[in-house]
Amino acid sequence: MIDDVLSIEHLTVAITASSQGKTVVSDVSLSVGRKEIVCVVGESGSGKSVTSFSIMGILSYGLAPATGSIKLLGEELIGASATRMRKLRGLRMAMIFQEPMTALNPVMTVGDQIAEIFRYHRPEMSASDVRLRVRSLAEDVRLPDPANIVRRYPHQLSGGQRQRIMIAMALALEPALLIADEPTTALDVTTQKQILELICDLVARRGIGVLFITHDFGVVAEIADRVVVMRSGSVVESGSAHDVLTQPQQAYTRSLIDAVPGSKLPKARDVADHVVLRVENLSKTYGDSSGLFGPAHNTAPALLNASLSLRKGEILGIVGESGSGKSTLARCICRLQTPSSGDIWLGDINIARMHENKLRNYRKAIQVVFQDPNRSLNPRLRIGETLVEGARNFGASARVASERSRRLLDLVGLDDSALDRFPHQFSGGQRQRICIARALASEPDILVADEAVSALDVSVQAQVIELLEDLRQRLGLAIIFITHDLRVAGQLCDRLIVMQSGRIVEQGPTGRLFDSPSETYTRELLAAAPGREFLASARKA
Repeated sequence: MIDDVLSIEHLTVAITASSQGKTVVSDVSLSVGRKEIVCVVGESGSGKSVTSFSIMGILSYGLAPATGSIKLLGEELIGASATRMRKLRGLRMAMIFQEPMTALNPVMTVGDQIAEIFRYHRPEMSASDVRLRVRSLAEDVRLPDPANIVRRYPHQLSGGQRQRIMIAMALALEPALLIADEPTTALDVTTQKQILELICDLVARRGIGVLFITHDFGVVAEIADRVVVMRSGSVVESGSAHDVLTQPQQAYTRSLIDAVPGSKLPKARDVADHVVLRVENLSKTYGDSSGLFGPAHNTAPALLNASLSLRKGEILGIVGESGSGKSTLARCICRLQTPSSGDIWLGDINIARMHENKLRNYRKAIQVVFQDPNRSLNPRLRIGETLVEGARNFGASARVASERSRRLLDLVGLDDSALDRFPHQFSGGQRQRICIARALASEPDILVADEAVSALDVSVQAQVIELLEDLRQRLGLAIIFITHDLRVAGQLCDRLIVMQSGRIVEQGPTGRLFDSPSETYTRELLAAAPGREFLASARKA
């Protein structure tokens, strides 16, 4: 029998300020053994992160364990002193957070941040020994050129490299328990695959136990030994990964599995022949200036000779890894950036280098939905003010803008009560629906969705994908859908464009690219999708 590294029994976490003892986690029991990966799965708000924060002793102010037991290697953590918890964190247990950019200190090199752990827990180590250990950890997590990369700051690294630094920090003192809280959600599929493989390799080599928190059953199918499914703060199902994936006992578990994108490809749709957008040989080059007025040097091409067309009522997917040029292409098409060369045709009008004064008349034709609805919406404006603003900017009267706002809310599945509320009063999925409504306020011909569902849990993803398809049908809207996840693109898009290093390497109908891709890079992206074999069997079923 596997020795338990972690044992949680009947844990309840309550809001301390609530006189009625309101709970956010109720009667949760689970365990993690050595060399075992236990995945905790559920939607946002299911209690996954609160459970993990309870283990680490880092619950938000106002939350506290009310009843139950948390034991780490047999030692009770509930009631342990703050001094003891600080000693255990890093030494016996460690955590990888979802967003490394906010978890890392922006004014310290990543090497110094790893070294800080040794200075606190191992003060007897010499400076040279610490440097050697930091470099060794960078090598362990497969970072390129470890000697140089540890001298860089977080903003100088890619998302995957920052996440590897977080893993190196977590493993510095070889803890028995590693808690990974959504560590791959915002990463592209190839980087995601590398991180998952790294965690599995570390489990095998070091014998640690991993509590892996995710909302994605594709990831579960890739790495889990056992699965715990949570909903509304409680455990609704648990068991071996094979049993939960193939024979779920609860309807909620089945709904989460069904919501994983990629289990089916879109049906062939009738799309009009009318081309609403034509892009020809579009390029964008960035450069650093040698001085305030000096010539540019160290030029970096982010986009090279991209050409595409978009028809009315069509959903065109643009996929690729981080840094492939997807977002640069989108920003140039929307003229949020001016391309270095090439043409962007809206009908018979070329807007590629159109002056800003004239461009304003054409901006209403192309609207954008960004990745993070929290940062896209003004927290000080009520939703009604946000929706009216877009329509008024393009000449609509106050009455027309107000009526349009109500229609748009209904269109995206929200009611009129939303108009008087602020963004923080909505869930992530609801905020993204509001962002879509705002983008539609100017009645555009083209909607650009730039990673619009990557930060959402799978069930909310499914809802937004369904909404975009509904808008395409009802409004004849042409949509450019940018994503790093081929599973999502495969479910929604009529055609796909695959980008690598600023170039379009392949494009064609979605079904053809999935079934018989002609480029090696496309095949690598498809192979990197988590849970690919599981999803393939789901498609056949």
